[in-house]
Amino acid sequence: MSRKKHRSAVSASARLQKSPGIEPPELGFKKTSSAGLRISPAALDSVFPLDQQPVPLTIEEVRRRFGPAKTLGAPEDIRVACDSQIADSGIYSLLQHSFAMGQMPQTQFLGYGMLQQIAQNGLIRACIETTSDDMTRNWIELKREGEAQEPDAQSRLDALNAAMTRLNLQKTLHDAVSIVGYMGGALIFIDTGETDPEILRQPLHIGPASAELKENHNLRFVPIDPINIFPGLYNSTSPLRDDYFKPRTWWVLGQEVHASRLLRLCANEVPILLKPAYNFFGIAQAQILWDYVMHFQHVRIASQRLLGKFSLTVMKTDMQNILTQGAGTSELDKRIALFVQHRSNDGVQVIDKEAEDIVKLETPLSGVTDIVRQSLEILAAMNRTPAVKLLGISPSGFNATGESDIRNYYDHILSQQEKVLRHVIEKILKIIQICEFGEFDPTITFDFSALSEADQAAEANTQKVKADTMAILLDRAIVSPEECRRRLASDPDSGFSDIDADILPEPPAEGMGPEDMAGFEGGEIDDIDKAGAVYG
Repeated sequence: MSRKKHRSAVSASARLQKSPGIEPPELGFKKTSSAGLRISPAALDSVFPLDQQPVPLTIEEVRRRFGPAKTLGAPEDIRVACDSQIADSGIYSLLQHSFAMGQMPQTQFLGYGMLQQIAQNGLIRACIETTSDDMTRNWIELKREGEAQEPDAQSRLDALNAAMTRLNLQKTLHDAVSIVGYMGGALIFIDTGETDPEILRQPLHIGPASAELKENHNLRFVPIDPINIFPGLYNSTSPLRDDYFKPRTWWVLGQEVHASRLLRLCANEVPILLKPAYNFFGIAQAQILWDYVMHFQHVRIASQRLLGKFSLTVMKTDMQNILTQGAGTSELDKRIALFVQHRSNDGVQVIDKEAEDIVKLETPLSGVTDIVRQSLEILAAMNRTPAVKLLGISPSGFNATGESDIRNYYDHILSQQEKVLRHVIEKILKIIQICEFGEFDPTITFDFSALSEADQAAEANTQKVKADTMAILLDRAIVSPEECRRRLASDPDSGFSDIDADILPEPPAEGMGPEDMAGFEGGEIDDIDKAGAVYG
């Protein structure tokens, strides 16, 4: 078959796959690469003969690899209905067309059974647990944005902190983030105490008029492993709607639950076509790391085998006489056993000067340590974690301390907190406020606490610079005390964002002269810069 005819056949196959339900003809490619990978015919055309190129996937193969994930969440008829919905939407045909045109690598979801096994690997656990620990270990700091409207503003923040402690939210979110790393996603069930299956299928109203969110109610937040979850109803036909490929309900081990009662956490989102295969979650970080973990294990095993045989002692003797004797090699075996028994730095071996010789052959071990270490460092790089934190390996190189790597890592953790946790915590805080106070205060928000003391010191230094600047401007009568207080109230990081900018404090009257009244109403202004000064 000529290359020109081959390209025509590929084009014809692509045209056929644009029509749903029509399978492409066999193109005669029967072999795959030695690694088990399927490479596009276009990429192999100039490298391998035509008879070594892979057969394009059929619709049934695509359905088997990228159909709904196998879970314990829903009955078989629900899974079949989901599979039919994907097929009717043309997803399988689009995937098959993409593979035939060489537009997609043929990776696939490993399955929850495989991911549960991977979770037992020590390196995988180190990567996932390090990230989940740092995402939740310093928790959050509640604050108010804008001016406080109520006299008990701080008491509300204290009550929210106490409620989060009582509900054990920090550990709950830590467990959920760990599940995301191992399984690709997780759901947190908002348990209001309702057990009626019909009510669980209905939306949860989150507001002051909610019939389920009441004061002193038995509220809980329960993380759910995706092995027990399966998507229910979702829109797969209209991308113009906001629920496109977003399940409106979820099956949780046979119980249908409305999506408003579940908080979804996901880190590595997948494209639209692959969402059903990944159970409408993302790619598990464990699946991403598994290939690099396997590479390290191969390198480690190879290095151990090399250490076991890097030195070989060869005894040269007259083997012709030994092999032709009636006793065979028995005498030689005794001689070798004696040599091994007394082999040490203090041992002496006596050999025949004319007929024997001893030679020691050694395999060079230089570079083996670097190869093993590099395979570990690549694993750490894929997890976006510095080797000094994940593995305890000190950085090498001139004047290397690893501080910049740690700062970059903390920036990555903050981005993951914002992406994975912020929307979940915001909804949880809203629910707790409704249960605690009967209403939701939109001015209450939060920041993720800094992970290092260096970050906190830098923030404190920034606030001191701002305070010195305002003190100078106030001392020069460039701004008024009202403007300074308004600036403090509008800065969420100042520590005074909850003050009322319109209420000025009363200046102490005793022990203050006119020169000390600068900036207060009626005080005199001098020309001395007192910014940062300390008075006894």
